[in-house]
Amino acid sequence: MKAIVPFITLLALSLVVLPVIGGDDVQLRKAFFEFAIDDEIVKCRKGASLRESRSINLRLKGHREASMALFLETHREELVADMLAAGLAPKTYKVQRFLNDRFCNTCYAQWAAQSDL
Repeated sequence: MKAIVPFITLLALSLVVLPVIGGDDVQLRKAFFEFAIDDEIVKCRKGASLRESRSINLRLKGHREASMALFLETHREELVADMLAAGLAPKTYKVQRFLNDRFCNTCYAQWAAQSDL
């Protein structure tokens, strides 16, 4: 147990000091956001396979997932820039919420406006 304490202390110290020494927090956050968007695209593509389902609700979910994957692919750079500008914390759940909000406020809002005509 006594041998583990210095190792844990060194590890904790390195987690605090290395980001400060390494410097560019913006580049780390940008890389995190890009990876999170890529991961979300992969998840959406898997969910898009639901379009082949016999259930109407699952087909609608599959359509939404395919639409979101397309949205994320086409607006990837803009979304990363917006997350950086908003000062979004590099946490997976915050990125997912940001992406869902942005998707619903753009694509679905336009579709809803068109269906009201």
